[in-house]
Amino acid sequence: MRNRASLFQRRYFRVPFNGPIEFQILKYNRRYVTHLSSKYGPGRGHDLGEDGLSFISPYSLPVEMIVRVDFELPGFGRERILARVVRSRPVEAGYLTAVQFLNFHGPRREKIRNFITSETRKNYRFLKYL
Repeated sequence: MRNRASLFQRRYFRVPFNGPIEFQILKYNRRYVTHLSSKYGPGRGHDLGEDGLSFISPYSLPVEMIVRVDFELPGFGRERILARVVRSRPVEAGYLTAVQFLNFHGPRREKIRNFITSETRKNYRFLKYL
């Protein structure tokens, strides 16, 4: 029998997100990485959820690295969020990196939730006919 926890990995629904992303490396192994903190890495969004996002980047980021991600939510504004790398694996276009948002609550979290809701409504308009 399959482990039930492996069937339900995520706590929150995710929607496709194809916007540009910039990330800034802040910490690794609980130490500030000052020689990299002024550099920004490019990325292209893959999907977005209430507690994290994934993006494709030309760089492989190690698990547990702390980064600040900067991205634009169409119709909702710009977000700069502290995040922890939870997974990074090679794909055809670079590396698919998943991050979990840190210290993320209140109006900013509500903004992401509203964006996900609006995107879900756009993608599933036919549901009202079922």
